Amino acid sequence: MTTIHPLRQAIRVCHEQRRTTWWSAVLMTAMLAVAGGAAAACSPCSPCKGKCGASQQCKAKCNPCNGKNPCTGKNPCAAKNPCAAKNPCATKGCNPCATQSCNPCAATGKCAATPNPCAAKRVTRPAGYQPYEGNPCALVTTGEKLFNDTSLSSNGLSCSSCHNDGAGYKATFADAYPHSVAMARNVFGMESVHMDEMVQICMVQPMAADPLAWDSEELAALTAYMLKVQERWQ
Repeated sequence: MTTIHPLRQAIRVCHEQRRTTWWSAVLMTAMLAVAGGAAAACSPCSPCKGKCGASQQCKAKCNPCNGKNPCTGKNPCAAKNPCAAKNPCATKGCNPCATQSCNPCAATGKCAATPNPCAAKRVTRPAGYQPYEGNPCALVTTGEKLFNDTSLSSNGLSCSSCHNDGAGYKATFADAYPHSVAMARNVFGMESVHMDEMVQICMVQPMAADPLAWDSEELAALTAYMLKVQERWQ
């Protein structure tokens, strides 16, 4: 059995420790280099951001904003656009402000429907019709307010949208009712209308709403106000 001198044994142990330490340092450096490269590539401040194709680790983590971008899946504003689906004019090609394509105040054009006998029933005085009765002056005052009320329509129009400052009336407006009106004839096939029927026609056609109840104060008020306005034309 060979005996190793104690000094030589100490030198050998020291040598082995240095070699182990050196390999540990090399391994640690390599590991840090890999991690550092991945971190650099994946850093949101890195010029290589978005170009992580070489590393599967980076593909998932490269852009920290990917999952938070509201535009990645859908446009958050699309559903909130009033012109997208809920605009009553969107599917009809009808713009109340348009001057060429379609005017809801006109008796003919893209907004005017084909005369429909069934539609005429909605705006024709019913059998045994008895209008609402009230104070004439109060009805005129109420009627003037309703004349400017956009909540009566489904498209943001009011009576004054078509007849502001006396606009939109034909010369025949001065004639005593019942008489022929172009919109009533062209859209509903009615040869002659009373004033309250004309109010109902405007409710259904330009204002795209349901007709008012025949015995309602609102219909009586608008009719009374329109008869007052008609006096200026006579």
